[in-house]
This record gives sequence, structure tokens and C-alpha cells, in this order.
Amino acid sequence: MEAQENDMELRDIHSVMRWGIAGVLGAVLLSYSGHWWGKAIANEKHELAAYKSEIIAKNSEQQTAQARTYSLEIRGVGLAVNDWHQSSVWREIAKKSNNFSSIFPSDSKAYNPSLSSRETTADINTRVAFQHSAGESVAYWPIPAFALGPPNPYEKPYRAANLINSGRNAATLGVTQLLWQNDESTNYAQSMIERLFQFFEANPKVPQALIASEDGDVTRNIYRKRGTPGLQKNTQVVPTVFESMTGLLVTRSDRVDRYIRPYATNEPEDNQSKDTDLGKLWAFYWDRDKAFMDWYETAEKAKGVETPYAPGTMSTAYWQS
Repeated sequence: MEAQENDMELRDIHSVMRWGIAGVLGAVLLSYSGHWWGKAIANEKHELAAYKSEIIAKNSEQQTAQARTYSLEIRGVGLAVNDWHQSSVWREIAKKSNNFSSIFPSDSKAYNPSLSSRETTADINTRVAFQHSAGESVAYWPIPAFALGPPNPYEKPYRAANLINSGRNAATLGVTQLLWQNDESTNYAQSMIERLFQFFEANPKVPQALIASEDGDVTRNIYRKRGTPGLQKNTQVVPTVFESMTGLLVTRSDRVDRYIRPYATNEPEDNQSKDTDLGKLWAFYWDRDKAFMDWYETAEKAKGVETPYAPGTMSTAYWQS
């Protein structure tokens, strides 16, 4: 009997020990699992936060790069050299197929001796350049224009900016409004092109701009030294510089959509009626343009210029003042 009772006690002790050990192990396992689970969640949160930070940084970098690098879209191109216009210039270059030879004859007998004919060619080329460039712009929206002309070594009172108004008139761009943004008398256009890009960067609301140039013997004639003879009236010569005129209209479509399109009007196009928005803008533009000419000539006289010659187009700064 006693042996039987001892055996039962031993079995009970073993059972209690087994359950005790199982309980301890379970508690340890539960504790470890909780620690592991908490650590896993903490790591996941950390990784998610790091991922979000990385995405935000990449987006910021992309936005910065997008703001820093952009392209100007060419909306209109006008090109004229001597008697060749637009694609005919490239056609002659392809036909010549020689990078070291001019597409124009080297024999003076191939050229019209009439000076008036050469002057007419210059006028026509100016018209072509502006028709195919500024002619593609949005009407009734003042466009900043950059003008390039030949060197002015003797400081004549003429500016390259004169091209802006003469080009507008030659191309009969009746509803195109232009502003004189910048001009330069030079043999090289690189500096002005850089200024064009800088202008778009510095002015985030400008949707379009024009850059135009002119050069040639006739164009340079007014810049000659005082007292020296000008171009001969009836002499057959190979031009030293062919009458070359160009125009380039560049835009930013995103800005056109944002800053021009919302102001599109369905009013009848009557710019002489001051009862319409177009009429009011038209009257104000030309009133300011005339006032600028008076202001410019007065300012030039104050600088000591005896016979100031206004450029014919008001400056962007004056328009915004």
C-alpha cells in the first residue's frame, strides 16, 4: 500500500514538473515572440519611413531638375538670304553639297547692278523673316523681342532694335504687338541667344518671345563712317555680306495654356472699339508706345545725343512701368 502511494506521488510530482517546465518555456517563448514581433514592427516602420523619405527626396530632385532644365519650342521660323527664302536656302545648300563653297555665284555679272534692287531684296527678306516667325504668335499679346543687327563701330544713333518695328510693318502684322526686350549690334548671336534663355528663366510667366536678326551690305550702309561713300548705285559686285534676315518665335506651351488661354475672348474683333477688352488693350498699347518714343528721345538728349533716334518699339520695362 505504502509503495503504491509513493509511486502515485512520484507520478504527480513528474506531472507537475512537466507542466511547470512547459509553462516556463511557454512564457519564455511568448516573451521572445512578443519581443521579436515588436522588433519586426519597429523595423518595418523604420523601413517605411526611410522609403517615404527616399521617394520624397527623389520627387524633389526631379522637380528641381525639371525647373532647371526645359526646352523652348520653336513655333515659327523665318529665313531669307539674298534671293532665297525658307526651305529654298536648304535646297541650295543640299544641291551644292560642299561645306567649303558658297551657294551664291562668285561672278559679279550674276548680280543686279541696281542699288534699289538690292534695297528691295533687303525689305523683302525682312518681311519674310517676320511673316514666318512673328506671324505665328498669339495676337493682341505683347511679345518681348530680341533684335540683332550688324556692328555699329562709329556709334551712329541707330539701334538694332529698329528691326522690330520695321519687321512688323514689312510683314503687315497688324494685330501683333511687340516689345523691345533687348538688342545688340554684333557679328555673333551666341550672347543674345543665351540672354533669351536667361530671360525665360528669370520670368516664369512669359509664354512666348521673338528673336530676330538682320545683316547685309544694304543694312550696314547706314553704319559706315561719316564722310565715306555709301554703296554705288549702278555697279555689279559680289555682295560682301548678303542680305540675311532671320526670325525665330519660341514658346513654352505650359505657359501659353496657363497665362494666355484663360484670357481668350469670344468678342468680335474690333480693336477700334473702346467698349471691348481688345479695343481697350489696343488703345492703351499704342498710347504707351507713343509716350515711350517721347520719353526715349528726351532721355537721349539729356545724355548729350544731338539727334536721338527712337527705336520704334517701346521697351518691355516701359510697358511694365
